Amino acid sequence: MAAWCEHCDRPVTGEACEVCGRAVEAPVREPIPLRWKFFLVASVIYLGYRLYQLISWLAH
Repeated sequence: MAAWCEHCDRPVTGEACEVCGRAVEAPVREPIPLRWKFFLVASVIYLGYRLYQLISWLAH
């Protein structure tokens, strides 16, 4: 995620804007919400169970 120059209203790749020369702060990464972590864990459990069912069905 690139930094953003508020003055020029454009993305910046370095620590300073290439157009106006003002220093910009690095974007702050927010933590992943708990509901998405829960969704990921539930999805992995569900897909693992479905894979087990498929293997069991193919074995018979």
